Amino acid sequence: MKSRSSSSKARQRKTNCGDIAETTVKGAGKRVAVLVLGDIGRSPRMQYHALSLAKAGHSVDLIGYPGSTPMEGILASPNITICHLRTPPQLPSSAPRVLFYLFAPLKVVYQLVVLFWMILATIMRPDFILVQNPPAIPTLLVARVCATVTRARLVIDWHNYGYTILGLKLGPDHPVVALARRQVFERFFGKSAYAHLCVTDAMASDLRDNWGVSGKLIVLHDKAPRHFRRLDTAEIHKLWTRLLADSQFSQLQLHTSDTAGVVNSLLTSRRKDGVVAMRKDRPMLVVSSTSWTADEDFSILLEALTLYDKAAIVQMSQGERLPRLVVLITGKGPLRGFYESEIARLQLGSVSIVTAWLSAEDYPLLLGSADLGISLHTSSSGLDLPMKVVDMLGCGAPVCAYKFSCIHELVTGDNGLVFSSAPELALQIQDLAAQLSCPDGSYSRLLQGAAQFRKIDWDTHYTRALELFQ
Repeated sequence: MKSRSSSSKARQRKTNCGDIAETTVKGAGKRVAVLVLGDIGRSPRMQYHALSLAKAGHSVDLIGYPGSTPMEGILASPNITICHLRTPPQLPSSAPRVLFYLFAPLKVVYQLVVLFWMILATIMRPDFILVQNPPAIPTLLVARVCATVTRARLVIDWHNYGYTILGLKLGPDHPVVALARRQVFERFFGKSAYAHLCVTDAMASDLRDNWGVSGKLIVLHDKAPRHFRRLDTAEIHKLWTRLLADSQFSQLQLHTSDTAGVVNSLLTSRRKDGVVAMRKDRPMLVVSSTSWTADEDFSILLEALTLYDKAAIVQMSQGERLPRLVVLITGKGPLRGFYESEIARLQLGSVSIVTAWLSAEDYPLLLGSADLGISLHTSSSGLDLPMKVVDMLGCGAPVCAYKFSCIHELVTGDNGLVFSSAPELALQIQDLAAQLSCPDGSYSRLLQGAAQFRKIDWDTHYTRALELFQ
């Protein structure tokens, strides 16, 4: 076991828990192990935790799998050490289902060994262990045991419940899900933690009333970091001039032109004198981000866009006009190929749909240029909120979000709308698109609400959570 070091002195910083270099940490900070059993680069909330703790002077070991590139602030912080776990072996997707059941326990054992080795033998002994849940198995067991051995305080960040996520994969009636539904694992290893951070008021109430948690309990709604913001017109022009050079956006070149010294990008125009303005004939830019998994039914969006296209044809026959839509769907995941084939079958005249993958730096810029965000997230437990909506509102984009039990904690009616069906979503998009340029219409009101939402950012919101790590 490595001894606990004083944070007021020079400490050993490890890049990917390998090469060692000297850095100096100011103040009387603690050592915090931030554990996420997933791709670090695709775990924004845990990265925000690490950044906030590092800014407060704590030494952070950010533990998780390699894959996507983490945020720039994570890579640049002298107080954060990225510790990559060895990725467990995977069965090919074509393997028989019975092999997955046989392989699952072996995978858990492998993860147990890797996690215990990382926390007990690789990193320096932590004062706190902050763990993301889910996944509950085996992370809560490892975190609980390691906290006991190292005398660290365990803090659990409750994103959702593991058994509800398992139900999405195996089906709600599966025997394993029925066993997990009793919450024996999560309840036993989770409820006695030193402190609990919850993404919603509803989850905090459930843990308090139905689980009998004994530790401190703080509601920490997701908030966008400070660099998430609304772009000005010149920034939008610069962004889309660059993005349209990417092959992912080749079909959107039809919306651009360069005539008589005026350069028309997707949304903007730059005159001969260099002045940039929004195009009067610009399309409405709609953005949806997804991990392309079963908890998001994108057929709802595709049906809504088909209905919008039909409405645009009707309005045109009546001498009126709905704006064209450019719908950009970002993300990676198992169902992406399926939905891309569905999109390819659509024959839409007033709607262009693009699927793309953006870098961590370009994603907030995209949202900052968007007119509307759409979320199809349906909570497996009814107790969590979609981070994508937080990002959209944090960049000043109003939102249309699928309705479930606690979505009102985030989408209030002042910053966005909720829907339960494709026809309802189609009508919402039509209404907002028709009033896109109206200074006192419903779209303008939602735009103001989104701007109000982002006045409290993650750093401001994190003050209460920092009090735990003293």
